[in-house]
Amino acid sequence: MPRIPETAWKVLWGLTITGICIFPALADARAQGAASTKSEAKALPNTAASIDTTALDQAAVEGITLRERVYYYQAFNQRDPFQSLIAGEFEESGELDIVDIYGVKLVGVLAGGMEKFAMLEDNNGYSYIMKAGDPIRNGNIVSVSDRTLVARVSLFGQTNTVTLRLEEKKSKGE
Repeated sequence: MPRIPETAWKVLWGLTITGICIFPALADARAQGAASTKSEAKALPNTAASIDTTALDQAAVEGITLRERVYYYQAFNQRDPFQSLIAGEFEESGELDIVDIYGVKLVGVLAGGMEKFAMLEDNNGYSYIMKAGDPIRNGNIVSVSDRTLVARVSLFGQTNTVTLRLEEKKSKGE
């Protein structure tokens, strides 16, 4: 007969003792939970018997905290956080707003990888983001650099180059 090492015996004895101690406690807890569920089902015949509240009842009896913090959203007089921020019906006009290069000013330049985008603003406060090659009224944008935008405009057979420069912001002391 093969010999079993001493550590294996110790492990087996430990598992056996643990099983003997824990199994009756588990069986007793299940029996109490089943009995309380059956008595609740008999007392309340109209409620669904499939709701298992044994874990909640056991936690209440033992004083176990299921959640440490409870958060509530005070929704009174507030907007629904799941409602879309964009509301209403939208119609596509079909025609794009063509920018008049003489009615806008350059307010910023964005660099996106190898491409640069010009941020333009007209007198009404509308903003436009344009890049080289985009169409404008009677022409197109030739280039956008770090501080300038160059556009080519053709009127009555004459082609002009328009350059918009970024305005320097003056500090408070000047």
